[in-house]
Amino acid sequence: MSELRNTAQGLIVLQGNRMEDLRDLTLQWLGRQPLHPLARTLFLVQSNGIAQWLKTSLAERGGEPGYGVCLGTDVALPARFQWQAYRSVIEAVEGPGRVPTTSPYDKSRLRWRLMRLLPEALDNPLFAPLARYLRDDDEQRKHYQLAERLA
Repeated sequence: MSELRNTAQGLIVLQGNRMEDLRDLTLQWLGRQPLHPLARTLFLVQSNGIAQWLKTSLAERGGEPGYGVCLGTDVALPARFQWQAYRSVIEAVEGPGRVPTTSPYDKSRLRWRLMRLLPEALDNPLFAPLARYLRDDDEQRKHYQLAERLA
């Protein structure tokens, strides 16, 4: 158990073109440098799809790689991780509550901001094709879908 406590913490950057190779390297690393059983591991990934694939791959057992279960694993997108790091540094210096919990560019917030701004943009002649697309959208379903895609 003393080996687990002496494991160095820090940032490990793995780069590659094949996700399977990165997964195998990650499993090797975790096998050689085990964390405390209750410690959490954070992985930064480029998309939610890759996040789900990574968690599934870490948990696979019968189909080879993995430990049979994926616990204590957090997966984040780089922008969200960066915002949380920024927030924790500012709050350590300035005190808690100085920075909003979520970024103004967080997808869920940005979607609604775009929904609010879309009608203003449609008056501009540059957005005439977009205005035609959104013309008969009384329930604003197309507006919402467009804002979701843009966010």
